[in-house]
Amino acid sequence: MNPVADLLSQRLSMAQVVDGFETERWAICGRVPQAVVFPESEEQVAEILSLSSEEGWHCVPGGRGSWLQGGQPPEGVDVLLSSERMNEISAYEPADLFIEAQAGALLGDLQRATSECRQWLALDPPGGGRGSVGATLAVGTAGPLEAGFGSPRDQLLGATLVTGDGRVLGLGGRVVKNVAGFDILKLVVGSWGTLGMITSATLRVHPTASMDRTLLFGAPDPGASAALASRFAQAPLPLAAVELLVPGDEESGGGASRPLVAVRILESEDAADEAERLLAERAGVAPVQRLEGEHSAAIFANVGAMEEGSDLVLRLSLLPARLPELVEITSQLGGLYDPSAGWGMRLAAHAHSGVLRVMIAKMNRGEGWADGAKDLLSDLRRSLEAEGGSLVVSQGPPELVGLLSAWGELGPAGSFTAGIQAAFDPASVLARGRMPQ
Repeated sequence: MNPVADLLSQRLSMAQVVDGFETERWAICGRVPQAVVFPESEEQVAEILSLSSEEGWHCVPGGRGSWLQGGQPPEGVDVLLSSERMNEISAYEPADLFIEAQAGALLGDLQRATSECRQWLALDPPGGGRGSVGATLAVGTAGPLEAGFGSPRDQLLGATLVTGDGRVLGLGGRVVKNVAGFDILKLVVGSWGTLGMITSATLRVHPTASMDRTLLFGAPDPGASAALASRFAQAPLPLAAVELLVPGDEESGGGASRPLVAVRILESEDAADEAERLLAERAGVAPVQRLEGEHSAAIFANVGAMEEGSDLVLRLSLLPARLPELVEITSQLGGLYDPSAGWGMRLAAHAHSGVLRVMIAKMNRGEGWADGAKDLLSDLRRSLEAEGGSLVVSQGPPELVGLLSAWGELGPAGSFTAGIQAAFDPASVLARGRMPQ
């Protein structure tokens, strides 16, 4: 047992500390931790982080391991903290529309618990119900339901956070209006573990709609589909999601892609009928397919799984009205992927937010591929940032992410971010390098 694991095993049980080859499956962007620990309580998390701060160990909160290949590689990993054994639902109050759970609880478990009272959690990040509460909040990535219900940040009412030096902070509460002044709770969402480890969270739940309907609209090409999706997103209608879907060439019979716009409506049957009528009027054509109930939910579960098996996932953004331009820009990326492997390159866009996901099955790894990809994507990032947009590498080969960086430059916000991180992590031991400073 190495010195890090040995010292940790003196504070925890032997069964809670893993080292050696067993840590390889917990590698973060190719960087293998010296030890993986499985705390079973908030107090143990605080003890581990306090010890790590004293020893100067680099620590990364890792949830259940589903997002370890995402984001920027950390500068180092001595200890990975998994919330896998902290997985209980601690409170559920249907009348008050909230549920509270430990960080390692699966989203799918929360959905099953709330469904018994005809309620649900309006979170659908990539990976779906297999993701844990803590990781979903730490990564902060929204799915198609952001259009109707907001991002993970909007669903969070309260959380407990253990900082880098072992302090336990209770943030927020169990009601929507629970803070005056600067809302630190919002900073935690999307912080990638750089402010602390989330140990529990309170989330709002919603009544289940009487009708779950998805309408699929076709268009002759991706650009026309993007324009249609933008028109739908601007419609004054209560739409739960508006998603542009462009499959890879090999997913459409080896020919041209057949793009679709998927619109999800979660309302009463009468409201769904009226929304369908108005959407068809706006499109100038009837939907090519209508799906309801489980079939509607299944379509968007598939959307959540689109990133699985991808060698590279990019998120490009501009103002929502410029979604057609974003789709056109992806024509520059054809040289990045191997067209003979898998489904090639597929696209999916959240029309309300203007975020376009680009998923590549397998990178074209010819001579000098990483440098070439880095140059291409750096140029594209600069052009998007000049227009107020962004390019984020959600996941990708470590050799490329190391050259490019997952995030763009923070600019003037960098000093503010660094100050916040220093306040939460004085010894700078938490997830160093995962977020820009």
